[in-house]
Amino acid sequence: MFSSIAAVPLWYWVAAIGVLVVLLWVVVAAQSVRLGRTQRRYRQWVSRSGTDLEKFLPETLEQLQNLSKELRDMEDRLEQLEQRLSATLRTVRVVRYNAFADVGSDLSFSAAWLDGQGNGIILSSIYGRDESRMYAKPVEGGISPYPLSEEEKRVLRDALNAAGAPEPTAPHSVRHVKERL
Repeated sequence: MFSSIAAVPLWYWVAAIGVLVVLLWVVVAAQSVRLGRTQRRYRQWVSRSGTDLEKFLPETLEQLQNLSKELRDMEDRLEQLEQRLSATLRTVRVVRYNAFADVGSDLSFSAAWLDGQGNGIILSSIYGRDESRMYAKPVEGGISPYPLSEEEKRVLRDALNAAGAPEPTAPHSVRHVKERL
């Protein structure tokens, strides 16, 4: 193997080394141009900002860490607010109706105030020619421990849908609530 390498004339070796030197010079020139551009950009950045990169990077890293901590604090705060919001009475629905045939117009109503879990209250006002009555019925998990009229069931269903709470699959009855407890 070494004997075949020695048989190659010297001028082939010189030509091959010359080609390699020229290729290396091209690579060095290209890298020199790229380095020059990078240095020019760095000098422009330093002259505009008036800050040294060695001072700027640690300050930026510290600011980034502070912002990261503030973001975590805000995410915790947002989670707390979402929990508190889900427990507020934020969904209101009203159904007006005519409770008695001899009284004109829809003067009776049922209103439901619910939170995100379907807890709240149904308030009903029955308007009659001689008297009016008002009833309040609690709601837990979309179910009232008291019997509900058709209008109260409708307003409860509308409020549960608007609140995004799951609609209960069981009927609204006192017996069902006692069994559940």
